[in-house]
Amino acid sequence: MTLLGLSSKDVIKLILMVVMATLVWGLVGLFLIGLMQLVSMQGFAKDSVHKHGIAEMQASRLGGAATIFGGVFLLMAMPLMGITGNGAGPLGVDWFAWIPIIGCMVLGLVEDIRNDSLSPRVRLAAKALIFGIALWQWPILIPSSIGAPVIDQLLSIPALAFGLVLIFCVGFLNAVNMADGANGLVSSIAVIFYVIFYQELGGLGFLVVLISCSVFLIFNVISGRLFLGDAGAYGVGACILVTSLFCYSEGYTSLSFLAVLLCYPCLDFVFSIARRFFKGRSVMRPDNDHLHNRIHFQYRKIFKSKNMANSGAGLTVAAASAGVALWGYLAAWWPITSGQWTIIFAAQCVAYGLAYYLTGKSALEREAA
Repeated sequence: MTLLGLSSKDVIKLILMVVMATLVWGLVGLFLIGLMQLVSMQGFAKDSVHKHGIAEMQASRLGGAATIFGGVFLLMAMPLMGITGNGAGPLGVDWFAWIPIIGCMVLGLVEDIRNDSLSPRVRLAAKALIFGIALWQWPILIPSSIGAPVIDQLLSIPALAFGLVLIFCVGFLNAVNMADGANGLVSSIAVIFYVIFYQELGGLGFLVVLISCSVFLIFNVISGRLFLGDAGAYGVGACILVTSLFCYSEGYTSLSFLAVLLCYPCLDFVFSIARRFFKGRSVMRPDNDHLHNRIHFQYRKIFKSKNMANSGAGLTVAAASAGVALWGYLAAWWPITSGQWTIIFAAQCVAYGLAYYLTGKSALEREAA
């Protein structure tokens, strides 16, 4: 039995996604689910089943484009529906904040459609150009200090500050892209991030990103036929990056709280680069030996469905990283401007190392199994 080319199983999943998105966000959620379902049915920009080592089916790489475009559409449409309010966040204060986000999304979209035709160096240069322009035109994104004396001295020199922040921006975009290897992982982190900062600062821009990412999370976890792709990883990563730099520079949050909230992509990036370097591999060449790959391998022993194991791995990692920040925030452990969150970040670093060790087998052993 099929409906619009969908199997009975896919129809049930679609109904579940429609119900969940509509219950949470009303007609806006229904619109975004419909958009994502339409995009997932396109015959181009499909990803290999084996690319990330844990996918169950060939999936569309256009989920990020649907998420970002849907968000921008909502941002323009909501004032026409009488929904307004800028708040203190950058995504509602200044349309210029969306320029690096759209620029990074377009760069990723080219990659998604042309199937990784751009070399890593070209991508790095393009991301550096996009955020170089953003930092040049919007210097508020460049912090004056981070509480480390040596680095603070460097940040006091404008040219060095610009270069250091630009390197960080490019590195963070790559970190988010690298972490986007399991259903619901990056989108869960984004949802938690914007739940907290929308609660703190308000703002239509924050609300729009929260809605778009949460609807994508529902679709991605349940269906598995649509994922962020490079457009989404770069676009959502740029959203988080612009918000983080703005909120830290303006004193709305501490660096240690951001470290707790975004610990997984940052730790996974540093650890992956070190792992490849010490194994004599190119640090730019992707592999399937991330922590989420290892957790997925363990979950495959429990779940018959590979998609369920995939989503379970992504949600587990997000809950153990950004979820801890949300728990601490709701329980009011400390204000988000406090430096005491460093204690939690240190514990997360230890937990990451232990989890990586205990989940055991290397990528080659998993492939053999």
